[in-house]
This record gives sequence, C-alpha cells and structure tokens, in this order.
Amino acid sequence: MLAAAGLLATACFGKFALGVTQTIEPNPILPGASVKQEVNVDADGLLGSAVKQAMTDAATKSQAQGQTGTQWQIRDNSEGAAVHLRMSRSVSLAEAQTAVAKTSTGGFDVGTISVHADDWLIARHYTVRVVVSPSAPTSPTGTPTATDATSQQLAQAILAGITYDYFVSVPGVVTATNGVPGDNSRLVWHLDLTGTSERVLTAESIYPDVPRLVVLLVLFILLGSGIVFRSRSSRRVVAEPTPPTIPPQV
Repeated sequence: MLAAAGLLATACFGKFALGVTQTIEPNPILPGASVKQEVNVDADGLLGSAVKQAMTDAATKSQAQGQTGTQWQIRDNSEGAAVHLRMSRSVSLAEAQTAVAKTSTGGFDVGTISVHADDWLIARHYTVRVVVSPSAPTSPTGTPTATDATSQQLAQAILAGITYDYFVSVPGVVTATNGVPGDNSRLVWHLDLTGTSERVLTAESIYPDVPRLVVLLVLFILLGSGIVFRSRSSRRVVAEPTPPTIPPQV
C-alpha cells in the first residue's frame, strides 16, 4: 500500500529537492566574516508549481514592502515543467545570526545560524551552530489531508519524495561536526521532513589567518637578518689587527 501510494504521489505531485547552503566567508580585516545564504529548489509537477509561486511571491512582496534586512535575490532557470530556482544573499555576521522569516523564503525554514569566532592571533577558531525545523513546501491544491489511514499514507509518501539537504561551508579545517564532511570544508546534513522535532547542526573549524602569518614571517626574516648582520659586523671588528706602535726617534 505504501509503495503504491508513493508511486501515486510521485505521479500526481512530482519530485522535489531542496538545498539550503550557509557559507562563511572569512575577511582578513576584523570583525572577521560574512555569510552567503542560498536556497536551491529543483522540482516538477504540482509541488514544483506551488513552490515556484510561493517563492516568487515572497521575493516580490519583500521588495515591494521594503522589509528590513538584506533582500533575497531570486534566479529562475526553470525549463517547462522542470522548476529550478535559486534564492541568495550575502549578509554580515550579525545579520546572519538573526532568524530568517519564512515569509521571505516562500515558507521554508532556513534555520537560525550562530557563529562564534575566537581570535588566536595567527588563526581563528569558528564554532557554528544551526537550529532548523525542516518544513514541507506549501501544499498544492489537491493535496490530501490526513483524515484517514489512506490519506495519512499518501501524505507520508509525498513527504518521503521530498529531499532536504542542508549544507554549511566553514573556513579552514573542520575539527568537529555532527554532519557528513565533504570537499573544501563543506558539510552536509540530510534532513527528514516527516519528523516534527528541530535539528541542531554543529561544526568547528580552525582557519589560519594568512595575512597575519605573512606579516609575522616577514618580521622574523627581518629580525633574523638584523641579528646575522650585527654578528658579522662584530666579527670583522674583532678580527681587524691592531697597528704596531712605533717608538719615537731620539
């Protein structure tokens, strides 16, 4: 029954894949970092149409109403029934740690990110924590309500056909995480939309501060060169012979 419901749900409502990415971009000049946020949707069928409409309306309303905060930029690369949407923005570290309103993303909870950076002079230690409550997209017209066992199975089948991947890119080398490590310090969490509890995503990394390392290296080279130069100068003074004393002529 569940397999049949899954086939029916896929045929009627289509497939849906959601990807949320938070990328921390370190800045050599303090206070230290900004965050690039992205929401990517690949879908088709009724779900794709409903989500496209919701995200487009959210972006239009936020710009028209002049909502506070950095506005999302939306890019629509859809082709026919295949929906490919991308919402993105770059925000300061302080703004990134403010909860993102669902009304600005079309109903998706992109989570609340918390970033703590410790300055270790030649490196920075980042602690990242994201609290997210995975939520299903806006239900299209005709979605069954969970009033009986069959409807509940069909609703679960619809949710099971939706993938929600959460990505966090941290600077430097990852030292601890409860996610799955990927390339270039990129972590991924595969979230389950059938659950009701929130998820806490954590990661820690160490980022070498290259500009400071270069400055310290130059200082060490100059200091070492000065010591060597003084040492050689002292040796030349010691090695220089004292001229003989000529007695006075009587």
